[in-house]
Amino acid sequence: MKNSNSLKHKKKKKLTKNSFLTDKNDDYLLNKETIKALFRNHPDAVFILDGNGNLKNFSESIKRLFGYEEEDLNGDLGKCYAENYQHLRETYIRKVLNGEVQKFTADIYHKNGKKIHVEFNYFPIFNDLKQVIGIYGIAKDITENIQKEQELLKVKERLELAQQVAKIGSWDYDLIEDESYWSNQTFELYGIKSKKDFVPTYKKILSRIHPDDREYFDFTFKNAIKKRQSYNMEFRIMHADGNYIYVYEQADVILDENQLPVRFIGTIQDITKRKIAEIKLKETEQKLKNIYDNLEVGIWSYDVINNTFELASPGVEAVAGYTSKEIIERTWESIIHPEDLLEFNTLQKKLYLGESLHQNYRIVSKNGDIKWVQDQKIPVLDSEGKLLRIDGIVSGITKIKKAEEQIKHLAYHDYLTNLPNRRMFDEKMEELVNRFEINKTDFVIMYLDLDRFNNINDTLGHSIGDKLLQQFTVRVGGLLKDNSLFARIGGDEFGIILWGYEGSDFPVTVAKNIIDCMNKPFLIDDFELYITTSVGISTFPMNGETKENLIKSADAALHRAKEIGKNNYQIYSSLLNISSYKLYALERDLRKAIENNEFFLHFQPRVDASTGTIVSAEALLRWRHPEWGIVSPREFIPLAEENGLILEIGDWVFQQVCYFIKSWEQKKLSIIPISINISAQRFLKNDFIETVKKVLKETKINPKLIEFEITETTLIHHEEAVSSALQLLKEMGISIALDDFGTGYSSLTYLKQYPIDTIKIDRSFIRNISVFGKDEMIVKSIIFLAKGLQMKVVAEGVETNEQLSFLRQQECDEIQGYLFSKPVAEKEFQSLLNKTKLKPNSQLSKMDEMVDRRYESRIILQYPLSTKMSVTSIKDKKVNLGKTEVLVEELSFRGIRFLSAIDLPVRPEILLQFETKIMNEKVAMNGYVIWKQEMHDIYEYGLQFTFNKNDKEHITETLNNFLEQYRSNPLVPNCSFVKEDKIDYLMNFDL
Repeated sequence: MKNSNSLKHKKKKKLTKNSFLTDKNDDYLLNKETIKALFRNHPDAVFILDGNGNLKNFSESIKRLFGYEEEDLNGDLGKCYAENYQHLRETYIRKVLNGEVQKFTADIYHKNGKKIHVEFNYFPIFNDLKQVIGIYGIAKDITENIQKEQELLKVKERLELAQQVAKIGSWDYDLIEDESYWSNQTFELYGIKSKKDFVPTYKKILSRIHPDDREYFDFTFKNAIKKRQSYNMEFRIMHADGNYIYVYEQADVILDENQLPVRFIGTIQDITKRKIAEIKLKETEQKLKNIYDNLEVGIWSYDVINNTFELASPGVEAVAGYTSKEIIERTWESIIHPEDLLEFNTLQKKLYLGESLHQNYRIVSKNGDIKWVQDQKIPVLDSEGKLLRIDGIVSGITKIKKAEEQIKHLAYHDYLTNLPNRRMFDEKMEELVNRFEINKTDFVIMYLDLDRFNNINDTLGHSIGDKLLQQFTVRVGGLLKDNSLFARIGGDEFGIILWGYEGSDFPVTVAKNIIDCMNKPFLIDDFELYITTSVGISTFPMNGETKENLIKSADAALHRAKEIGKNNYQIYSSLLNISSYKLYALERDLRKAIENNEFFLHFQPRVDASTGTIVSAEALLRWRHPEWGIVSPREFIPLAEENGLILEIGDWVFQQVCYFIKSWEQKKLSIIPISINISAQRFLKNDFIETVKKVLKETKINPKLIEFEITETTLIHHEEAVSSALQLLKEMGISIALDDFGTGYSSLTYLKQYPIDTIKIDRSFIRNISVFGKDEMIVKSIIFLAKGLQMKVVAEGVETNEQLSFLRQQECDEIQGYLFSKPVAEKEFQSLLNKTKLKPNSQLSKMDEMVDRRYESRIILQYPLSTKMSVTSIKDKKVNLGKTEVLVEELSFRGIRFLSAIDLPVRPEILLQFETKIMNEKVAMNGYVIWKQEMHDIYEYGLQFTFNKNDKEHITETLNNFLEQYRSNPLVPNCSFVKEDKIDYLMNFDL
């Protein structure tokens, strides 16, 4: 590499001898006078040193150069040297005395004290013997040159720095020598680190150009030489690491005296950032162009001042079917759907106020189709707020609208039947409730469900059940006209809303038609299915002034319809009795019972008939209802079986029993087997056995401590599934008991066919042992049969010593009943386990709550009074229910004792009202239950009155008059006495 300020081509010339030089002239040049003249007139300081370096002679120039006089120097030039150059001077003098010419620079102090830079040349002086006898020296002041060089270096450094900052390099190329001078930044741009090892020839430069740009670079450069002109171009430079940069290069050509190019002087600049930005911009522009040309949206700009379109993209054709030219010619407004045009024009006014618009509306496309579009407009105003231009985008959203409609349809319709769902049903009711405030028009809702639909699902499968629901909706839907909404509420529950009808009996006609249409069978997959439906009807606002109350009334009416035999309709009435209302409340709240921890277990011991030793116990489920208190399983288990919750409830009972047994084992109690009732539905589920195994494994309970009770009905209806499951349970070690034996379709075949360990005689036979001879014979036969089949026998519902004595005589194995123990809570049952033995209680007492039931002046009636009972409030909330028949057996001034077939809770929050006829006078009494006792499928209660002073005086007066007559005649005239059997009367009474 050649680094110089100029690479001018220099032609070398050979020196020749001048003809005017002669020997005479040589003599002149060599004489002393000539040498003295040279010594005197030399522009630089000339001096002579002896062999010791002392100054012997010097020219006048030394005074001018250093400012010293002869006496100042005193033969010693060395004292003028700067201190750090003293040793250097001595070194050079020794070398000269050895015959070597020396040239060096040193700093010298001028007489005025300033430091100057001096260039010294030392020449040895030889004598005739070729011995060095002195030194001839020349000193030249180069201070000014040094300063200029330093200034020039600073300028060069600044230039290099500027080039570095600007990423601009400079260069000078000699065409003749094929050599270049490069600035440092040029090296940087080419990615060359070692400058000394790189000579930038044209070939080497070309090799650094990106392969794709090399041909272009070469052509441009050579074309500039050919045409003797300057050039500029952009290209890429490749670096050793494979990366490349974009550069911009421009150069001017230098011509010689013959107008031939000899040099190029130019600059090169890194434009990578700019180029990448340009490329990205170009790509973006191309993308925008692609979008503009190909996007199926119309992009437009409208000049409001000149009423012309400045821009309209081709995409408008995809939206409207018209080309942009056609739209401009006929105007956009001309294709807007007539029904949407008014709103469209009204909103355009906002643009003049500077507000952007976002509209969805319909257009009529070129082929006549109606399409939805989304139109977005942005106004452009001048500084004074005047509208100049409108920019906008219009896109087709027909597919989106259809998707929205589909989503809305899915959100408001049932997936199986395509009927409106609960959401649409509720919203329509809400709409009609709100509309009532304007038009005062009544409407009716009807609740329907399919009777025994779960049986079809369980026996034939859900696929058949689904098809049945679909056919049912088609059949019922065909009966409904305008002003109606038919919805699937969930499962097999449906709802109908009727409005705008004529004639008050129209809803009843619809209900009858629905029930009648079910007389024809449903033909599904070769099955001929007969099914019925029950309907509950309520009217707004008569049966509820809110949506919630109206639904509650329809639901209650539906339950009333199912309660009285199904396949009928019921219109909600405030006369809905307590039993129906309670049934409705229980079914409504049953789903939340497990979640709210409202279920709990009681345990009733089974004892050895001979010894009284506790040998087993039955787990009995109870429900602590938030309104109705402790609810018997015979009330809610049928509901759970009907709606499928029995599966979850049964698993919960089994799991709880296992956990209790585990707890008793840890407490070192005497552990006995626990019997659990299993629903027939549980045997039909594939996971039953696995669930049993899983719970036993988790609790580590011995399966021999578990007994499953099943009914005869379970065996009859589900033989195959039950048989397989029972066999697996037996193999695990679990015992099987046949519950309520004798009440169903008892068959000796089942006793032989199934692996049954225990037979439980139903309480209905035990109760009448001493009354009916047939029952006594049945019990004897069952015990004898069980003994012969090597099965244990358990007698249920044993309550008297007479019953116990008879059963012992017949060698009955185990006894279960109130005579030994009522069902007790788990903590109390632990105490019984510690006793191990129980004694019969010969005098069954009333429940603890009966302590306060005997009042002064009580009247124990020989025949009970027929009385109508209703609930007036629950937890301070008024309830409008109908009346239920009860029998009053005892009267007092503080309360009454009565019998009822309804299981009522002992809770002061439930207020009751009783109406009866005493001596031809209608008497009303209010109060709440303070104790109760179960008596052979009915309940005995004690009621405490709640009344004000006037009511108390009236009742006291009435009872006093009644008491006077009762003492002389128990059948006081004009009273509603009942003379038939109390239990039969209540059980057979039409609730």
